[in-house]
Amino acid sequence: MKRFSWVNRFAGATWSVAEQAAAQPSEPISLPATVPLEGATLRLRYLEQTDGPALVDFARRLSSHDLLFLRRDITRQEQVDQWLHETAAGLTTTIIALDGDKIVGYAAVTSDGLAWTRHVLELDVMVAESMRGKHLGRLLTEQAFAVAQERGANKMVARMTVDQHAANNVFRRMGFEPEARLKRQVMDRDGQLHDLQILALDVGAFRAKLAALMMQPPPF
Repeated sequence: MKRFSWVNRFAGATWSVAEQAAAQPSEPISLPATVPLEGATLRLRYLEQTDGPALVDFARRLSSHDLLFLRRDITRQEQVDQWLHETAAGLTTTIIALDGDKIVGYAAVTSDGLAWTRHVLELDVMVAESMRGKHLGRLLTEQAFAVAQERGANKMVARMTVDQHAANNVFRRMGFEPEARLKRQVMDRDGQLHDLQILALDVGAFRAKLAALMMQPPPF
């Protein structure tokens, strides 16, 4: 009973740091790769310059609510062209998931290109409605995290509307915490306003918390 009580105390906020660290991938998977998911076998690879039309097609199959927290309106070809330009310039790294020749999800890691925020990378993940509940979102988020880590991010951020519960949970699982809530920040196509939530992970601070945890004496 004493052991159970101690474990319960340790399994609070301190233990969650270890769980979050365990959920963080150390490196991205080697691409291209074939990934079996529930009821589907998908192909993952990096975005190519010829993928513009497939990206627009993917975006136009999303609901208007899904598009609210994205960095750009990717239903428009000129916005996708800008994305491809940023990819060619090395500002954005994007992994896409394909079911046959159709894009069914992506994970993008983006720098805004400004000198004073060069330590910050934004993670942007989107999954087609038909693929939700199959753990594709978690897989892509983990790969985005690994890419950002590989690119040397000191801080990672993600944005979403407050009712994007699944996305919120996946990012929190890896140690992201709410940093800001911008009220009435985004407007949907019907003119309705929605709050935008910013989640962030300070990589250095998280590693310091993990190091402190590892220095604690064993519980038993």
